[in-house]
Amino acid sequence: MALFSNTLQVLRHYLASACGDLIAGQAGETGATTTKIHAPFLHQGDDYYNNQFYEVYVYKGTNQGITKRVTDWVLSTYLLTVHSAYAAACDATSYIELHRIFTTDEYNKAINLAIEAIAKNYLIDKIDEATTLVADVYEYSLPNGIDFIHKVTTENKADSGIYYDGDEVDPRDWNLISPRKLKLRYGYYSITAGKDLRLEGQGRQALVVSDGDVIELPPDWLVQKAITFLPQNKIQSGGLDATYRNALVLSAKEPRSWPHPKAQSIVE
Repeated sequence: MALFSNTLQVLRHYLASACGDLIAGQAGETGATTTKIHAPFLHQGDDYYNNQFYEVYVYKGTNQGITKRVTDWVLSTYLLTVHSAYAAACDATSYIELHRIFTTDEYNKAINLAIEAIAKNYLIDKIDEATTLVADVYEYSLPNGIDFIHKVTTENKADSGIYYDGDEVDPRDWNLISPRKLKLRYGYYSITAGKDLRLEGQGRQALVVSDGDVIELPPDWLVQKAITFLPQNKIQSGGLDATYRNALVLSAKEPRSWPHPKAQSIVE
């Protein structure tokens, strides 16, 4: 299990909260239509959310992934009107988040920029068991997402999913060649067709697209680094200069996770 594991949605909420720009909760159904969201967790007076230019994003349930602009709010009915119709009304399965300073897209882009900033210096442990041995074949394509390999183990019995330390392939009997291939040493390694190889190594954090995509980087550093990538004009107009300066200090010392001492780098 990874040391850190958070979804894009969770880290976006951390980031927006750090900027004082998050309201989130579960929608209801009373009076809801394709243009009106029942939001009983909101409490400000009439027109507050449209006058403050809030956007609403559905991060779970019906209408997940859709962003709208708020155009009206009535406290007595808890109905939040959006600028255009959904295909179906939001319901009790819908969870929404509201922002007024930055957009959901800007938060997501800032998170990806933070991921790119540390990609080469913080490696994540990777394990792959999808390589199946074929009789008389000594070269195998390597899976994407792994950039270093330090251990190769042969499955104890075909289809068993069991890998013993005693079945580790001698490091002298394998090497990595271009393009992204594992080469087993002919004449020294005995191939048993049908057995799988367990590849242990490390790789870089991939960029994230969907709310459910997992990020295995230290969340405290990532949130602070992402703040430094948010639009500067909005940082200033939103009164977040102190937050920005603090983020520069807190993110200056980057976490590190280097390749395993015995790792070989995959050759592209």
